[in-house]
Amino acid sequence: MMTRKLIGTFAALAVAGYAGAATAQMDMKIGFATINDPQHAIGLEIQKRFKADAALNISPRVFPAAQIGSIPRMIEGLQFGTLEALITPPGFLVGINPNFQVPDAPGMFDDVFHAHRALNDPEFFGKYSQLAANRGMVMASLYVYGPTSFASKSPIRTLADFKGKKVRVLATKMESALVRSFGGTGVPMPYSEVLPGLQRGTIDGVRSSIIVMGGSKFFTVTKSITVVESGMIPSTVMVSGAWLKKLSAAQRKTVLSSLSGMSDWNTNTAAEYGKRAEKLWKDNGAEVIRLSATDQKTFMDKVKPLGDEFLGKNEKTKDMYALLKAAAARTKK
Repeated sequence: MMTRKLIGTFAALAVAGYAGAATAQMDMKIGFATINDPQHAIGLEIQKRFKADAALNISPRVFPAAQIGSIPRMIEGLQFGTLEALITPPGFLVGINPNFQVPDAPGMFDDVFHAHRALNDPEFFGKYSQLAANRGMVMASLYVYGPTSFASKSPIRTLADFKGKKVRVLATKMESALVRSFGGTGVPMPYSEVLPGLQRGTIDGVRSSIIVMGGSKFFTVTKSITVVESGMIPSTVMVSGAWLKKLSAAQRKTVLSSLSGMSDWNTNTAAEYGKRAEKLWKDNGAEVIRLSATDQKTFMDKVKPLGDEFLGKNEKTKDMYALLKAAAARTKK
């Protein structure tokens, strides 16, 4: 009798354990280096949408401000399957493939929405989105974070004020050449190290988005920002290929279609942040500066050829660059 009872108990426990395993939710860590910005908003929106879909059975968790590692470490996490999703400008992936820097060419787009249309042009996106596929990363969506500006510890009011400044840039020759064109020095640096670099005096300024620098409270150190808008910063939602393989076919389809379908929402959300960005800086005691019309024209005239020089003439990037230029021409209004 006792034996039958024990067998019955063990059988019940086994069934309960099997049922629990079958209903266990898949973890989805979403990492990014920024905070209080469009990437943060997108991460939270993904979390909200996926949690609302009970049939998806995925539990997203959001990790802003490089909480789970610097961007290079998060990229490694995607490849090894220890991180499920990363939201980041694709320029940080140039070590994987140099073509990721192609959208960073200055002066290519008229505005944020022109850039969005060009980047999501099927002929361009179809090839660009596959650049890291053989390295275990899937580009699920591509959107526009916003235009570039220069935050600096001492004001940049004229082109002459760039001279001698050490300015943080992405780790590409093109970005360093852009700053060098005006007498400054480009200093490549991971985003998580930029604010400490400003505080220590390692760098004097930063070329990035007024939105992301506001969200990270750069105005506590840099009391001025010069809005030049010479380039558009794209951002992407990358998903781990190793993680996708763990999902069912239905889960994979829903995840990828949902993320792809958010591209317009992402750019529109970033644009709304852009509308509020200048007020945020001013409200925190910073000066928002614009170059004179003459200096602005000179600036753009100098930087526009950099894409052709560094990307159009480079055997590794010329084809992808040509695809984007053609897409920009097709989507121009």
